[in-house]
Amino acid sequence: MQEYTTKKTYRICADVGLLFVALIWGLTFPVIKIALNNLSPFAFNTIRFTIASILFLPVLIALKTKFDGKALANGFKIGIFVFLGYTLQTLGLDYTTATNAGFITSLYVVFTPIIAFLIYKTSFGLKDVISTILAFVGLFLLSGYSGFNIGDILILMCAIAFATEISMISHYSKTSNPTMLAFIQILVVAILSFPVSLFTTVKFNINHDVINALIVTAILATVVAKFMQNWLQKFTMPSDAAVIFSMEGVFSHIFAILMLNEILSFNQYIGAALVVLAVIIVSMK
Repeated sequence: MQEYTTKKTYRICADVGLLFVALIWGLTFPVIKIALNNLSPFAFNTIRFTIASILFLPVLIALKTKFDGKALANGFKIGIFVFLGYTLQTLGLDYTTATNAGFITSLYVVFTPIIAFLIYKTSFGLKDVISTILAFVGLFLLSGYSGFNIGDILILMCAIAFATEISMISHYSKTSNPTMLAFIQILVVAILSFPVSLFTTVKFNINHDVINALIVTAILATVVAKFMQNWLQKFTMPSDAAVIFSMEGVFSHIFAILMLNEILSFNQYIGAALVVLAVIIVSMK
């Protein structure tokens, strides 16, 4: 009885912790959108992922992570799609709302089984088909029937890039050190963003909005949230995590209301709900 109570307590604490992770991820959308008024997208990502890479080094040392040539090669390949994902997301936020960006990005969960099936011939079941249909109906309603703007399209491409990243991680983490894989991915984004930022930076004003965004994205969302996710998920059920992470889009909208005064129409709220439902269905075992 005591063991059951202890496990239940761990599960509740883990669920609360994962909800905080989803909250952090949701917060990133409006804070990045605000920061882009003062800093160009590639410059922002260069600084963000350079900070995250530096903060990751003590973790590698503490875990006594050995250099792994296979992880380096595989991490670089995955890192290209991580770079594409965050680049498309940051560029898209310049042209669409933080709310749309949050909900559309969360569709990487729905796209992952499709990408994994196309690349690695993994199973693709009925629930994946249903989720895909729900997702696109939700996106249609979320667009307000007027079609996607360029920002929505960029964010949709970002979700596909993240889905490819997750499929590749599932494949390569079986043969490579996962900690080294994660570090290489973060480092690759910083390295690839830097040269592009030299030719595309037209805004470079470091103020409190930019600093706040870097704290949220580089420290909280990239380092702290990732470690919390990896550590806490072993204490809870996959179904719990699926429902909790689907709240990322919801939190992005809540923060967008508070920080940017973004409001959806009734039909757009229905679309957002369908997107969340699609994410929950495809995630649950």
